[in-house]
Amino acid sequence: MPKKLLVLGGGTGGLIISREVRERLTPDEVEITVVDAKDKSEFRPSYLYVAFGYRMPEQISAPLEHLRKYRINFVKARVTKIDPANRRVSTTAGDFTYDDLVVSLGAETVETGLPHTWELEPSLKVADALSQVRQGHVVIGVYSLPYRCPPAPIELAMLTHFYYLTRGLRDKVKITVVHPLKKPFENFGPMAAKWMSGFLQQLGIEYIGIGQGQAIKSIGKNELELTNGERVKFDTAFVVPPHKAPDPVLNSDLAKNGWAAPRNPANGDFRSEKYDDVYVVGDVAAPNVPVGMAGTILHSYSPWVVNNIVADLAGVSLGNPPFRVTGTCALDVGGFGMAAACDFTPFVKKQKPYPDCMFLPPSPVTRMFKEMFEKIYFNWLLGVVP
Repeated sequence: MPKKLLVLGGGTGGLIISREVRERLTPDEVEITVVDAKDKSEFRPSYLYVAFGYRMPEQISAPLEHLRKYRINFVKARVTKIDPANRRVSTTAGDFTYDDLVVSLGAETVETGLPHTWELEPSLKVADALSQVRQGHVVIGVYSLPYRCPPAPIELAMLTHFYYLTRGLRDKVKITVVHPLKKPFENFGPMAAKWMSGFLQQLGIEYIGIGQGQAIKSIGKNELELTNGERVKFDTAFVVPPHKAPDPVLNSDLAKNGWAAPRNPANGDFRSEKYDDVYVVGDVAAPNVPVGMAGTILHSYSPWVVNNIVADLAGVSLGNPPFRVTGTCALDVGGFGMAAACDFTPFVKKQKPYPDCMFLPPSPVTRMFKEMFEKIYFNWLLGVVP
């Protein structure tokens, strides 16, 4: 009788792990079931492209039913309870048991009522908001840390700059970024902060850095009250909403400090702190690693998770590659792109205060890579190109 692998979440983590385990173990060895509240997987980095009209929603998503051709079950259902002590997960489609469980439910947003590009529906409102401002003040704010894709608010600001530049309105529109970090990109090290500060100045983008975990205290009519007492008026604002772990995680004993807690991520062990048969990966666990919430980072350490799951279910250890936590990020600046590649391993192991990062010079090729990877992503994980 095959063992059971239950995967909660059909985003990057759930798809990578379910597909990679299936590559190693046959359906006779393991039955794999992926549960997600949506019937489609979305490429979140392209929410920005939806916001600026470069993409339609159907171009950045693909049905999770495509998993079935890899003999992976898909169930559209909302997870309501995780009971790891009894190896049981309750959903709106019934209860599921497992031999190994992967919790990759991501991070949820707590909406503020203002448009943003961290979910699909609010992204659709960004273009309308931009078109209504032909002169005035546009503010891109980050409510608090942590949030998905740490560089994305800066990318949003740069694309906003490009939007007004190409319409001949840039000199009539002021753009301001409000952020918890004192300097832009300071989480990537002082050199990155210095470089990005200079680049934003070159583009004429103001940066207000608060220097604490929460930047925005309250949102009023056309005004942000910041936690340092400052008030910033705006004509339109895009605010990254607060992020939280899903309630089924918070209400279980998998959580610590408000997020899922991996046992020893510095040594590649992403089992939960309390249960050998539960793995916590991706955004839902990122703050406790600690790394940023990004699929590229999860991809780097997923071989360790996959190999351990195979050992659990098949009783055969494949061994593990040298442990690294890395990430590559491509930013669209409008007419060109820029990219960074970071090794977070010494930071996660508390050997260095910052990751080791290399920044590539601005180039049109980087922008092409960003757009192309969207298609590669779906073809790689679901065998389809939207």
